[in-house]
Amino acid sequence: MTRFTEYLRLAGAPEEQVARVGGGITSWQELRTWLDRHHARPVQPPAERTSIVPPTLSLAWKANLREIVAGRREDDRAKRDRPGWEAIVDYRRRVSLVLTTATTGLILFLSALLLRAQQMPEVTLYLYLVVYGLMTFFLASNFYKMVLGTWHMTRDATANPWHPAATAADPRPDVKVAIVFPVYHEDVARVAAGMAATWQSIQDAHPLLAERFDCFMLSDSRRIEYWIAEQEAVDRLNEECPFGRFFYRRRSLNQNAKLGNIVDFCRRWGSRYDYMLVMDADSVMDGQAVLTLLRMMEGNDRLGILQTNPKPILRTSLFGRMQQFSARLYGSVFSYGLQAMFMGHASYIGHNAMIRLRPFIEHCVLPELTGPKPWGGKPLSHDIVESAMMARAGYEVWFLPEIEGSYEEMPANILGFLVRERRWMQGNLQHLRFLFLKGLRATHRETFLNGSLGYVAAPLWAMFLVISAYGMLHFLHYGMLAIGSLRTIELPMTTLLVSSLVFLFLPRLLALAIHMRSDKARLFGGKDKLVISVAVETLFSFFFSPLLMAYISRFIWLWLKRRGIKWDTQDRGDAPLSWDTCIRHFGWVSVLGLSCWAALAYGLAQTPNTQIVLLQAASNGWVKPGDALLWFFPILGGFSFSIWIARFTSLSFPRLARMRLFSIPEEVCPPRVVAALVRFNDIFAARLPSTEHRQAALDHALGDPGFYVRQRLRTRLKSNLAAMLLPKILSGAPLSDSELYLGLGERHCLDALHIRAVSSS
Repeated sequence: MTRFTEYLRLAGAPEEQVARVGGGITSWQELRTWLDRHHARPVQPPAERTSIVPPTLSLAWKANLREIVAGRREDDRAKRDRPGWEAIVDYRRRVSLVLTTATTGLILFLSALLLRAQQMPEVTLYLYLVVYGLMTFFLASNFYKMVLGTWHMTRDATANPWHPAATAADPRPDVKVAIVFPVYHEDVARVAAGMAATWQSIQDAHPLLAERFDCFMLSDSRRIEYWIAEQEAVDRLNEECPFGRFFYRRRSLNQNAKLGNIVDFCRRWGSRYDYMLVMDADSVMDGQAVLTLLRMMEGNDRLGILQTNPKPILRTSLFGRMQQFSARLYGSVFSYGLQAMFMGHASYIGHNAMIRLRPFIEHCVLPELTGPKPWGGKPLSHDIVESAMMARAGYEVWFLPEIEGSYEEMPANILGFLVRERRWMQGNLQHLRFLFLKGLRATHRETFLNGSLGYVAAPLWAMFLVISAYGMLHFLHYGMLAIGSLRTIELPMTTLLVSSLVFLFLPRLLALAIHMRSDKARLFGGKDKLVISVAVETLFSFFFSPLLMAYISRFIWLWLKRRGIKWDTQDRGDAPLSWDTCIRHFGWVSVLGLSCWAALAYGLAQTPNTQIVLLQAASNGWVKPGDALLWFFPILGGFSFSIWIARFTSLSFPRLARMRLFSIPEEVCPPRVVAALVRFNDIFAARLPSTEHRQAALDHALGDPGFYVRQRLRTRLKSNLAAMLLPKILSGAPLSDSELYLGLGERHCLDALHIRAVSSS
């Protein structure tokens, strides 16, 4: 036996062949000759390139708006072709709009009575009513959708005759599905674990169909240590799941982030597959859920996108546990509300969804938006626009919260949450450019508008607080107070307080009641732990919401100044935030809060003594000017203590999990696919080169025999490149990262790099 025997085994040669041939190979040249002759297998499916041209979209909003206002109607044939559920969706939307408008009008009427009784200046009053009206309309709209969703949740969603489950059919024998995981400088072991757990679950659920699924890691990573770890991960995946098909693709230019990555896949392999299951870097799906989506797609060729509701899992930090608890408990109600209101005109959130590839390629590849960033460029939140384009082309998009077995991970701390929110904010504000696009469904126009208003509401809330504080100080300083005068504002003030509490807390109480009534409470740690968790999470939201409002308002201001952002790597770990990080990012919010405390306290201290006496007399001693500080405490407290809130909630408290506080069903009864995810993550974390140590990753790529044998299959012969790089390699000169990329992809250069590394070790 020789030193080259190991290479033959790694190349997959049978043991008898290794024993027979191994002794005869005595040089690197003989090894290369043997590998060229015997070791050949496809490392990627053959490319079948498809020409992809974004559809021509007229975004001239004035011309489009004129056509909409002109009231052009569809022809009778188009109306007859529409499914029956569209009429139900239109009816429910009209009911919601009427209820929302009536509620907003009533609240504004009561607000006007209250403010006139407080003798607020006219300009301030009208400004207050405009801001408050917009906020109330937005809150009321979401509230009524939530109530409808709760009603719908108590019934079987699949009883809907138009539900995709009604027409589900067994897949065709030749159906092909690509499961794609776009990545950019992600935790490679975690991504590989999600790929392995998903495919293994498919094989366990339906072994005869598993071969119809191909898994792709689509990389946009720029750093060479990530490229090495990703290549190794896909090789290890093929070893861990020998019956699976795992492939790797790295773009040389990562233009347009995830959108460009998906389009690159569609251009290269889209014609080979019927469907594409789009995942995120932290996604995992149960095999039965995947097959359920496939059966629905196969039974109805009008289905363009089927979106599951991914459940958040695996967070250990306090913030992460509270967020995944609230999303799990309240999110189901909201998700059913979306299904009830939109049915086949739902939205797509970019991952854990199955897409019919042909119409996606033809209609959903988005063009570059004109103008400078952040207003122009490729849409950041492209997924919501893609669902609108799919519906515009006549296909259905369904959001299916009743499908279990779809999971993701959430940001573990407030900073990670805010970074993600800023990306979403910029993308959602870009959606306004599509608002008046011809052919768009009314439900998708509403989605675009609501998504934008959700972020604009933050500066509106800030304005509302400033106006409210000013109106209160004006009333205390200059109001005409008399015995019994406060009674004139008791009714409208009480009504407004009750309505605000209903909007804010009734959805939580409804979700709590549903889970308490059923046996589901035990999956959240039991009824007592569920109530405590809801109470603590609600209390935390009082202080977190103002902090979020301050940051979103700042993001809006930066956006108006055309300060755009790029879609960067997400921090998906549970490591706590350092004090330095908290002070650097949240110090300005704490300073703002303390300044507001001081300004408000100063304004209250300037209240004339005569007004203080009259106020106490008019309220029978119940109200004092200083009470306003208590009224604003949750808001100013959220500002002032933001540094401590960010730091404290980023910590992990294992005792909370043992006490079953903020528990979710996936903790109480771990699904098999989640258990497999954790197991595979441990395996890959131990076997893959670390991306934290660049030199260690390079040493692995250059000197490891297994990586060399597998990488050699991926190389090509490029004489011009070899002529440029081989002299540097043979002379021992250092190579730049770009030269290493090129050298590891050229066969002669890879041979020379490996021999040099092995010889020097």
